[in-house]
Amino acid sequence: MRSTVEIEGKTIGHGAPVYIVVELGVTHEQSVEVAESFVNASAAAGADCVKVESFQADELVVDRTVNHTYGTARGEVTENYYQLLKRLELSYSEFAQIKAAADKRSITFFPTVATKSSIEFFESIGAVAYKLASPDLNNFPLQEWVAATGKPIFLDTGGAYIHEVEQALMHLERHGAQQVVIMHNPSGYPAPPDKTDLRMIRTMKDLFGIPVGLSCHTPGLDCVMAAIALGADVIEKPITRDTAIASPEHVFSFPVEQAGELVARIRTMEMALGSGRRMSVDEQSLPRRIGRRGLYAARPLKEGQTLAAEDILAAKPEKGISVVHIEQVLGRRLRRDLDRHTPITWEDF
Repeated sequence: MRSTVEIEGKTIGHGAPVYIVVELGVTHEQSVEVAESFVNASAAAGADCVKVESFQADELVVDRTVNHTYGTARGEVTENYYQLLKRLELSYSEFAQIKAAADKRSITFFPTVATKSSIEFFESIGAVAYKLASPDLNNFPLQEWVAATGKPIFLDTGGAYIHEVEQALMHLERHGAQQVVIMHNPSGYPAPPDKTDLRMIRTMKDLFGIPVGLSCHTPGLDCVMAAIALGADVIEKPITRDTAIASPEHVFSFPVEQAGELVARIRTMEMALGSGRRMSVDEQSLPRRIGRRGLYAARPLKEGQTLAAEDILAAKPEKGISVVHIEQVLGRRLRRDLDRHTPITWEDF
């Protein structure tokens, strides 16, 4: 597999800027208008991509007695799983409208897919990448259908073991996938901090040598910032009108009016991290010269005098000879008189 991923002219991995994915997933309130407002806000903020989540409850759920529990701002809610998915799903025509809105704003769009029919639909409207949800980490038929598109793949890992991630990657590669991003998405809605294990980002980057990102399931931006510091190549975070909405994922989404702050904080963190190598320094910069010390005459000195330690004062600001050269100055004979507190220069010898 390739060590970097390319999507619409943008590189993911290997020191490229963090790729910012705004997740429209299930927080659009089943409204194309709300989803389009999220697209517009994401594009205006400078995010790289918006992502939708495609699922069809009638195709996915057989046992319709199963319940699902999720967190909200007011506490946990338990709901029938089939009815929940049915309530949250959008139609293909609605996804097409959201894709058109993304195209209009020149922001990348891709879906999480769950069925062969959904892949065929998104291929027909020009999806440029796909995501596989963590429950499909061992769904090899679905992986094969996605790999056959030749598009980049974002692979959620959830609570999977490393060997399960490796197995999925090997299967995808055997079926032609060359561009894959591993997404660390801690389990939970929301994910508790003690189950987040962000160091898995570094572990998987070292093990697999391909881009690794974070699909953030925790409230706020603390885990986002920490993930970037640990080397995350992608940040995915859901967006909402209101974190107090009593429906899945809103509680750990970011409010739409904070889209600009999200992007700005990510870019500031990247800038602050730097490259890990200080390749150039302004030697003449005022703060540097004020803070560092130079060599000065500690008392009046005479021409022909041989300098001893008690003749020299290391003081601020750094003028004349830097204190780093004091050993080369000791024992030299002066060519001229120096008043007290006069900077010592090489021309004085």
